[in-house]
Amino acid sequence: MRLICLIYLCCPVFAFAQDSSRYGVALDTATYPQATAKQTLASVLKAIDAGKIDYLVAHLADPSFVDDRVKRLYGGKFTEQVQDTTIRLDPPTVKLLKRFAKEGTWTIGKTSAIVSLDDVRDRVVRLVLKDGRWFFSHDSSPER
Repeated sequence: MRLICLIYLCCPVFAFAQDSSRYGVALDTATYPQATAKQTLASVLKAIDAGKIDYLVAHLADPSFVDDRVKRLYGGKFTEQVQDTTIRLDPPTVKLLKRFAKEGTWTIGKTSAIVSLDDVRDRVVRLVLKDGRWFFSHDSSPER
């Protein structure tokens, strides 16, 4: 009977551990917090600086966008999406992202946030709130 109780009590822990991994990459909200839009953008930059592009793609980027691309474009191969993202994060792009984080004007709603720069008219940084966590969005167009 004690064994059954122990198994029953541990099941939620095991379920949580399984849910916290995407594409084999463990969730680490202590290192890369996502409680606010600003935290998430800072976490994106921290992951880039640490070379953790796999973490960025698995946990910081909009999961529905990533899942669609991995399935549709890469036949389920997550590493190919990581490679594509790595290529897109060239030094000028990363430098611009850092400017958005440091100098940007934030407009934060209930489920979305936009960061803009006065001198950059052709793009913004968008973040979306899903299931209590903020995610970096692929959509950088200034208007929707």
